[in-house]
Amino acid sequence: MRRDRARRLGLAAGLVVAGVLLAAGLAFGAAPIIAQGDDTYSASTYTANQGEVVQLQITGDTHNATAHQSGPDGQALFRSPTISSGSSGVQGTQYLSAGDYTFFCTVHPSTMQATLHVTSAGTPQARPSAQLTVRSKKLSKVSKKGLMVAINSTAKVNGASLVAKLGKTTIGQASGQSFSVGQQFATVKLSKAGKRKLMGKSKATVTVTATIPFGSPAAAKAKLT
Repeated sequence: MRRDRARRLGLAAGLVVAGVLLAAGLAFGAAPIIAQGDDTYSASTYTANQGEVVQLQITGDTHNATAHQSGPDGQALFRSPTISSGSSGVQGTQYLSAGDYTFFCTVHPSTMQATLHVTSAGTPQARPSAQLTVRSKKLSKVSKKGLMVAINSTAKVNGASLVAKLGKTTIGQASGQSFSVGQQFATVKLSKAGKRKLMGKSKATVTVTATIPFGSPAAAKAKLT
């Protein structure tokens, strides 16, 4: 009887601990991707739940974890920075649905290949997206101050870039942009070549495109007079 009671108490304690770990977002199978000094990953398969940012841990040399598959932004579906020590998040894994995804180290592609298995537990985070509106209307103001663009974002965006074009010609750009949820504004300043392209025109139609990391690009057109 005492042994049975002890077993029941041990089981109950284990369930409590498991609940605490799950509530904290610590999945039992979500071990970090370990990149080793012999230029290999420590395992052929790693497991994570949906919604988790998997960690890359370096134990020697210089490595990264980069998905073979491309995402909606045209870049790797998930990727980490290339680091020589410590650990870093593999950004993009938080948006994955359940399934298997192969990845590799771009520094050692022949020896470092593995698979990330995403379970059906958890919920994928929503991919960042945005809608653009070009607020500028006057050619004279654009040449002096740049294009004013309103960005309405559904999720926090880091490292976005804005490119303004007249036809196929790039006339201005703004890189390294960060946006919070909701509406905010950014200015795309014109290059000297871009100003020359607009010089002397009485009207022009410009297109502004936003490249959003891990999300689909957004674009807007405006007629300037």
